Amino acid sequence: MKKLFQFLVACFVFINITSAQQLITQRQITLLQKAKRPSDLWPRGDGHIVLGEPGSPLLQKAYYEPGGSFSPGVGSFGVSIWVMDNNNKLIATSDNIPMQNIEQHYVFEDKDEIPSVKAITPYYTCEWRMIEQGKWQLNISNADTTKYNLMIVSRSVGPAGGPMTSAWWDSTRLMISHRWNMTPSVKQTNIIIGNEAKGELQKDIPYIQTLEDDDGWVFAKLGFNQSKFSITIVDTKPQYASMLEHDKTLPQFEMDLPDTSFVNSLDAQITNLMVGYIGRQTGPGEPVNYPLAWERDGAYSLQAMAKSGNLKTAKELSYYFAENDFFGGFGAEGDAPGSEINTLTELAFLLNDTAYYNYIWPHIKRKLGYIDEMMHADGNVYKNFIGPLTPQIAHDLPRRQLICKKFEDGIIQGTMDGHFPSLYITAISYRGLMQASRLAKMFHEDSLSNVCIAKADTLKQGWMKNFGKNHKYDNERNFMISIWPSWMTNKNYDLFQQKIKEKHEAEWNDTSLKERPLWTYFTCAEAHQWLYMDRPDMTWKVLHYFWNNQCSPGFYTYWEGNGEENTFRQWDNYRGWLDPKYVTPHYWTASEMALLQMDMLVYINEANDDYEIVIGAGVPKEWLAHNMSVQNFHTKCGDVSWNYKNNVLNVVVKNASKKYSVRAGVNFINANTKVNVSYK
Repeated sequence: MKKLFQFLVACFVFINITSAQQLITQRQITLLQKAKRPSDLWPRGDGHIVLGEPGSPLLQKAYYEPGGSFSPGVGSFGVSIWVMDNNNKLIATSDNIPMQNIEQHYVFEDKDEIPSVKAITPYYTCEWRMIEQGKWQLNISNADTTKYNLMIVSRSVGPAGGPMTSAWWDSTRLMISHRWNMTPSVKQTNIIIGNEAKGELQKDIPYIQTLEDDDGWVFAKLGFNQSKFSITIVDTKPQYASMLEHDKTLPQFEMDLPDTSFVNSLDAQITNLMVGYIGRQTGPGEPVNYPLAWERDGAYSLQAMAKSGNLKTAKELSYYFAENDFFGGFGAEGDAPGSEINTLTELAFLLNDTAYYNYIWPHIKRKLGYIDEMMHADGNVYKNFIGPLTPQIAHDLPRRQLICKKFEDGIIQGTMDGHFPSLYITAISYRGLMQASRLAKMFHEDSLSNVCIAKADTLKQGWMKNFGKNHKYDNERNFMISIWPSWMTNKNYDLFQQKIKEKHEAEWNDTSLKERPLWTYFTCAEAHQWLYMDRPDMTWKVLHYFWNNQCSPGFYTYWEGNGEENTFRQWDNYRGWLDPKYVTPHYWTASEMALLQMDMLVYINEANDDYEIVIGAGVPKEWLAHNMSVQNFHTKCGDVSWNYKNNVLNVVVKNASKKYSVRAGVNFINANTKVNVSYK
């Protein structure tokens, strides 16, 4: 009996060990190997960016890290660049060259659909370029062939790596994991294939032509001493065409400005947003961490597409926002109806297409019903949502259906971000009502328009009664929406000016934030308020902070949170991004930055009864020593072009429905710039 018991215990232990081995994730496998081989070389694990055609599937997205390290698809493998001296001693790799020694940027070629990425290091210059779906090319030049030999190393770990189960060299190309072909343009000086789990990665081992390893630790190193060469990587698996219509991943207007960082930043934001789209869906951030659409973040992304002139892309993305009411990782939230109405209406005004107006109007009316319900709530209001919840809160379904509590103090007690920032919910609902009132007039539904305005007035009275006066409604979100984008208040409201100034003085020193912000989109949105308050100096202070603190310098990417914020744990499935400090790129921040920069060039002031076109509100006084221009900037008040030379500002507005008032930015006014306006 005792022996039988011991046998059963042994069986139980064996079964549990086997189960544990089966359940271990690729991240855990990789971290265990890293612990076993601490002296080996490992990915940078910081500053990654996403590359790929807008709307392409997730598994066809490539990932890049500073210095030129690259994965041609999610879960594929990693490519890194090793620099060797003439004695075959390792000098540096693309994974460990300090970021301050790397210059990198997007390269926009006329014929390319998406930009390539270029990195310049002390040892080499490299450029990754997408040839077509599933086909990438590395172009590389050696800085000094008398000092350096370069090795292109393929292994399982990388920016978005996965098990590399085999390598086979057939004399002209390398086949990886029976799927990927890697072909150099010139003959290699040497080739090494081995198993890094056996400690062979940095050893000079005998040549073998092929190697298999079910655990996925095969590596292959190709050596070159030529001054220039290229490597082409082809995925032999069939590729899916993107569902999303798009143009080049750039703003669709022209800029000639004295600050190249400003232009590069704006270009980069549009690219960062577009290459992250999966199908016809926006996402809140880097798509492995965030495999879902999230209404709030996506609404800003949609507006950025529309205002940058990428109207075809914005229109296709907008259908999801029209057809669906509540979606995102936190479930149903109170800001969704107002946010969706605002975004859909802005796009409609920019498209100015009868068919699109007719399409969205029934959806706008339905969403107005939710705002009305929240304004008349005498208790908790619950709504269903679509899409997944973030896993850590998925158990709490009733709470995730709660959009608001009882209406009181004249404001909507709505939910957002897991709590009740009621003034934010009230402000975006006010904006939705005002936008809907304009649409109702277009449809000659004057009574509905008047009802929307009356409800908006009620919310405004409640907001003004409580903002800065009732401390239970104090919330940092109040300072990211009060003027931009809601127009709940304006630059003439002294209390708002006082409160935002107090907040700024508490959080900033002369040039920088005292503490690194977790929610970078809040900070960007706050800079927008300063712009609308005719304080471009404060806006530029924020811009320079972000430009000096990029996650991937040169690509103008920013962060969210501390660690894997709202993670779906999908990175556990891959051999990259092993110990993340934050989520990056973050697409709400990219959207806020793009919208801010565009408004710095041209924005529509809605503080008064009629629209006013504001030119160059963000132009700093230093720019006035230079010629500059913006051409064919599409707004709901017409297509705006302006140029500045010799302290004369010439503004041309085309295709406007009427002659709107035009005002120059504050630094033009302070310089007594002459303003000429013509309508065509």
